[in-house]
Amino acid sequence: MKKTLLIFFAISALFSFDAIAQNGFCGMTIEEQLVIKERMMQNRANAANSVQVRTGVMWVPIQFHILEDNDGGNRVDAIKVIEMLCALNEDYLDQDIQFYMKDEFNMVQSTSVNANPNIGGANNNPFAQSVMVGEKVLGAINIFITKDIPGDFGQTLGFYSPTFDWLVLRRSVVSAPGVETLTHELGHFFTLPHPFLGWDGEPWDEDIHGNPAPINSPGGPKTELVNGSNCTFAADGFCDTKPNYLFGFSWANCNYTGNCLDPNGVEVASGVQEANYMAYFTGCASEFTPEQKAAIAADLDSRTSLHTTLDPDLTPFTETATQNFPIDGEETPLYNIVGFDWEPVAGATSYLVEIDRQPTFSFDPSLKFVSSGTYVEFEGVFDPNKTYYWRVKPLKEGNVCTGDVVSTSFKTGTVTGVREIKEVLNYTISPNPISAKESLNINIETNQAFDAVINVYNLSGQKIKEVNATFGHGTTNHQLSVSDLSEGMYIISIESENGVLTEKIVVTR
Repeated sequence: MKKTLLIFFAISALFSFDAIAQNGFCGMTIEEQLVIKERMMQNRANAANSVQVRTGVMWVPIQFHILEDNDGGNRVDAIKVIEMLCALNEDYLDQDIQFYMKDEFNMVQSTSVNANPNIGGANNNPFAQSVMVGEKVLGAINIFITKDIPGDFGQTLGFYSPTFDWLVLRRSVVSAPGVETLTHELGHFFTLPHPFLGWDGEPWDEDIHGNPAPINSPGGPKTELVNGSNCTFAADGFCDTKPNYLFGFSWANCNYTGNCLDPNGVEVASGVQEANYMAYFTGCASEFTPEQKAAIAADLDSRTSLHTTLDPDLTPFTETATQNFPIDGEETPLYNIVGFDWEPVAGATSYLVEIDRQPTFSFDPSLKFVSSGTYVEFEGVFDPNKTYYWRVKPLKEGNVCTGDVVSTSFKTGTVTGVREIKEVLNYTISPNPISAKESLNINIETNQAFDAVINVYNLSGQKIKEVNATFGHGTTNHQLSVSDLSEGMYIISIESENGVLTEKIVVTR
């Protein structure tokens, strides 16, 4: 079973229309589309015998699964996912449907699936099924974002699987401008076939199919007529999506002017809906038809597991997350363990923190969600003496579309920090926060005595205090005066020959 949709490739002499006919342009097969069409027809029949009254906006949960390689690399930029989600809500707003993140991103490490999530067909990756089935969650639309999706003619941009009821997107289309692919795939999820159903992979060509076009499409379904006499069963089964025999394929603009005639000899071009989300006029899409919207509503009404009572706070944030450490351009005390601190934003219930080597966050970003406090540490993703960029975005439950993103740069130090010094069994640093009138208790339990240096760094990465200390076998409590420290945040670093322990403290007055 081939899973390719919206294949991105350059049309050249290497790929003739004969080759397209043999291998297929759209990899969501005709058989798969007939499955969702049958579901749509059943929903339509059910809706005719019932009354569905929707009051207000329906909020639909999405679970994003972000694939990365086994080493944690080659993942999508998290902010682009959020921007795409917000653009998606614009596309569905006139239907009183809005989408929200059910939970934070689910990070899935698999180089194999990241490179090829196809299940079935010529590009089948059997391992992908075991991984993706295990990650799929109930009560949400599952969307997997991968680095690549191999297709017959190049890279597929996205697909919907009726068998597994999930969507897959290629990383390159994840952005607000690229949302057209996700809007299209969700159309399939909600039972919308292509308006050119039957011509999938074999666009009308006068030299091949003749003119007028044949009564039956190359794939079997009836060719839709301009007069609408067979619209309830031909092609996609919608009467307000006008005949389209895959005219968008290779068409250079959003105004189709071809000479195709329908099987009755009637000119087709004037009725082609280049702006329909389910057509293939790339870059032109901006609308669903009323019948398509009714089918989406009927399918969503039938998917009760997606119904929620969420009523998100849509009030915009009035402030940004001011970054405290590292501040712009400053050097961190350590290079492999870096703590990030920012000011709380009123109304935020969580934060997304992202780090990358490039200011565009398109190189190899790392990310973490922070649901408690305004501090997070990243470990093992940095090289020494290098410039990095970090940004933080405030979030609200069900609402990720407000709040500006703040981004600054920093430079990593050259000192290596570790989570454990081999002699240390347990340690505490208290109190925290601490008044400048108190002494900091550094309590360490060891299995062997060792010498160390206790360094105190400010938020600019400058060492402002250094104390030698010896920790004997057993439990040792070392008191460190902070009376000479100004109010603010500091990094306590306990450095020995075998490693470094670090802790953030807050000094108050």
